[in-house]
Amino acid sequence: MLYLCLLISITASSPLSPLLEKMRNTVFMTGSFIQTDSWALTLEEETSSGTMYIARPDLFLLSYTEPMGSAMGYDGSVLYTIEADLQQVLLYPSEEPGSFLHMLERCSDTTITEAFQVTGDSLIVLLEGDFGDGINRMKVGFTLSDSLPFLFSTTDYNGNRTEYTIWDLTTDDFCPESIFQLIVPDTYTILNPEEM
Repeated sequence: MLYLCLLISITASSPLSPLLEKMRNTVFMTGSFIQTDSWALTLEEETSSGTMYIARPDLFLLSYTEPMGSAMGYDGSVLYTIEADLQQVLLYPSEEPGSFLHMLERCSDTTITEAFQVTGDSLIVLLEGDFGDGINRMKVGFTLSDSLPFLFSTTDYNGNRTEYTIWDLTTDDFCPESIFQLIVPDTYTILNPEEM
C-alpha cells in the first residue's frame, strides 16, 4: 500500500487535475451520496442521503430520500432548496450555484496550499485557502483509474463541516435537463430569504 503525504503550493500540475479534467469533460453525472453535516459549536451531527445529479456547466440536484421530496439544486437560473417537511421552497436568486464542480473550480487560486495522500487506487487531496462563502478547507477524494470522485467535504472558518460520500457514479454524454427543473408542488409556499 502506497502512502504519500506532501505539503505543496497548488500549481498547474495539481493532484486535482485529473478530477477537474474529468468533470469538465463530462456532460452528465449521477450517483448516490451520504451527506454528513457537523456543527463545531454544538458538536451535533446530522446525516442524510439521496441521489445526486450534475451537468455542465453548473446544473446540479441533490434529491434526498429522507425526508422524501426534499432537494437542493440549481436549474440554470436560480439556486433553490425544497423543504418537504415544512412544505416550502426557498429561492436564492443572487447566490452562485455552489455545485461540486463549481467549488472545485475555485481551486485554481495559486495561494491555496494542499496536502495529499495516495492509498491504492484512491487519492485524497486536502486544500486550505479562501474559497468564498466562509469556506477555508476542502477535502476531495477520487479514484486514480477513472478520475471519479468518492469524497467531497467543505469546512468553514467556524469549524462547521459538510461532507459527501459518493458511490455508484455513472457518466453520460446526454443531459436530461428536465431533471434539474424546479417543480413546486401545489401546496408548497415559495419564499425568498433575501427579501425577508
